Amino acid sequence: MYHVIGTGLTAILLYLLSYFFYRNNFYSRNFHRKLWNIILAIAFILTAFAGVFLALQINYKWDIQITKVILKWHVEFGACLAITGVFHFLWHFAYYTKFAAEDDQTSEKNHPHTSYPPDLPLNLFLIGFISTSVQLLLLKEIMNISGGYELIAGAFLGSWLIGSAAGSRMAARSALSDPGKINLVFSVTPLVSLIMMIVLERLWLKTGETPSFFAGILYTFLVLIPFCFVSGFIFIKLISAAAKSGNFIPGESFSIETTGGIVSGILISLFVSGRLDTYKTLILIILFGISYVTLTFFLFRKSHKILFKAVILACAIGIILTSPDVIFRQLLLRGIKVLQSRDTQYGNITVGAYGGETSTYYNQRLLMYNYDAVEREEDIHYALLQHKKPEKILLVSGSLNSHLQELIKYPVSEIHYVERDPALTKTGIEPVITGNVKLKVENNDAFRFVRRTDEKFDVAIVLLPPPSSLLLNKYYTSDFFVSVKKILNPGGIFACSPGINPGYFNKESVTYYSSIFNTLKTVFGNILPVGGTKLYFIASDSLLSSSFCRLVGEKKKETLYVGPDYLSDDLIKAKSDEIKSLIDPEVKINRSAVPVACFYYQSFSLSKNTNERIPALILLLVMFGLPVIYIKRDNLIMYFSASALAGFEITLLLVLQLTAGNMYQLTGLIIAGIMAGLAAGSGLKTRISSSGINVAVILLAAFYILAGFLAGSLIESHPGRGLIALLILAGLIPSFATGLIFREMTSVNDYDSAASSVYYADLAGSAIGFIVFSGLIIPFLGIKLSLLILPVMIVAGLLISHKH
Repeated sequence: MYHVIGTGLTAILLYLLSYFFYRNNFYSRNFHRKLWNIILAIAFILTAFAGVFLALQINYKWDIQITKVILKWHVEFGACLAITGVFHFLWHFAYYTKFAAEDDQTSEKNHPHTSYPPDLPLNLFLIGFISTSVQLLLLKEIMNISGGYELIAGAFLGSWLIGSAAGSRMAARSALSDPGKINLVFSVTPLVSLIMMIVLERLWLKTGETPSFFAGILYTFLVLIPFCFVSGFIFIKLISAAAKSGNFIPGESFSIETTGGIVSGILISLFVSGRLDTYKTLILIILFGISYVTLTFFLFRKSHKILFKAVILACAIGIILTSPDVIFRQLLLRGIKVLQSRDTQYGNITVGAYGGETSTYYNQRLLMYNYDAVEREEDIHYALLQHKKPEKILLVSGSLNSHLQELIKYPVSEIHYVERDPALTKTGIEPVITGNVKLKVENNDAFRFVRRTDEKFDVAIVLLPPPSSLLLNKYYTSDFFVSVKKILNPGGIFACSPGINPGYFNKESVTYYSSIFNTLKTVFGNILPVGGTKLYFIASDSLLSSSFCRLVGEKKKETLYVGPDYLSDDLIKAKSDEIKSLIDPEVKINRSAVPVACFYYQSFSLSKNTNERIPALILLLVMFGLPVIYIKRDNLIMYFSASALAGFEITLLLVLQLTAGNMYQLTGLIIAGIMAGLAAGSGLKTRISSSGINVAVILLAAFYILAGFLAGSLIESHPGRGLIALLILAGLIPSFATGLIFREMTSVNDYDSAASSVYYADLAGSAIGFIVFSGLIIPFLGIKLSLLILPVMIVAGLLISHKH
């Protein structure tokens, strides 16, 4: 499929955005043209290369598998070349028509204003507050749209920081200093990013499908670039203004801005999430920002201010009382009629109708629908048919109402249903329980439940998604399987579904499923893989049978799909034996401390789009590797320190998830704690010498080494308030040292260039740290080794940054 229209419209949209920044003097006309001439050159080179290759392939009858990939990108870049070629022609239109062209210098004249905001600390605080609020809200939505796995989370944070770094670097070169104009553009760009998120989703992505990694990171970067660029730009301009006015040095300004982010993180995490829907909150934040800018910079008469406040108040009340999220969900979930939408602390629940049938979507993915007989029967019967008399059942996640229809066909006396999101257990009709069956609903994290419960079960069925993220990975670890086995009665049955049934198993799928299989094998005596609509792994110390048709007949179960009418025991056994023969016993097992299954799953996902693997890697290299070229040697210590702190932050969040479960509020507090450390370190009044920076780096390295050796003990410890407090404290210490380094490196006379270059190094380092540690280092090497890499990084940065 070729995205000719999508590529063309995207190019036009990005050009208009670039033109808007140029016309508002964020950068010069020459830079605007240079940027699009580079895009034109890249599109031309790639299109020409692909065209020549295809011509040679046709003439000489080359039989090369990559030809289809090249053809696809020949068309895609050809569309981009056509659009940028039109821009190029319009720029030089006067040359062809012999009309007098406007002198370039006239379009680049800036009209700087030296009237700084009347209250610089408040302006800095609100910049931090709005930036963090928009970041958290957009992160939640983009994760929903793009699949929610770790690489996308890393790409989001990395794209956010790279965009901000580009804006901070441009700020040092721009003569624009009108605070009203800069603040106004800053307050409007969140709306621009929101519009781009909707438009690009409709142009590029398909409803309900998880996009490829390449599409996901490209989509994420394009959505974030408007707001992030201006966010980095305005921060540098404001701290420069504060320094020149004699109020604050850059480190103190950074502390004030970070404090705004801390307040935002706490409010969003503790008080907003689950109470106000995402889009409702985002619109209110945008309205708040525009109101502040208008009242501060553009309205001065008291009567005008009162009237404006009344209008804004009426708009805010209208937004709160209505449901704008339904409108946005309708735009995102085209093809269905959205009836209602609700955000919880864990995700979004949307109810929609299609063809008169009602379905429930969780985080943009179909969760429950009426005619799910095939899936619900496979989920339940493949496991329960293995047990002679299943009386006590543990069901983790999945549709409760739907699966109850199958569970009550057995002599079940008690069902424990574990679902972390309470809102999911309250959707749809009330569960229908017949006879003396007891239903206990546990709104808890499944990992914590199996560790703490004293109950014993005959069958445990886990219907959680595959380990696409570090959060989900823990449910497929040896630690989790051991805990599950402890709560099973002798001869108990465990079943899970780690992913799709691929039919054809490529190398990546074999490695991934081998990891889960080998992990189960270390805990249970027998493992039976069953290829249905999904790939199921059934585990037990008792003998297991793949003769489901025979068992259905013997136990006289009334089924629609799992039975001789649709299935054949011979074919099921043949497929099961084939899968077993493909299992590689040498593949690493999956553990909490070394979450390799997450890495293998991401590799498997990338293998589904072979024509996008190389472009995705090139895009990652350009986005996150290229910025290091523009970092001054003296600032490399800032780059590596920020990268190490980002890796440590990801590690802390993983440890939190493994011990306390996916507790959204606590995640926000961990992030707020790290930001508090940055604010305290960068805002410290006492300066330190260059030798003091060396001591700080050495102490920071020692702290990371200590954390590496203590990580295993923390993972094995029982969650409690003491552990949570320890994790928050652990984030404060290295972030304080990193903030201190930032403060010292920006405490020079040349505030503009120093603040811009150091802040650029800080953001670029954090960006590469987030994506490399979340997507590669932690899943592949584990927590301990990942932490031991951090001191090596910062010491290397210290050594390289020295000129001698």
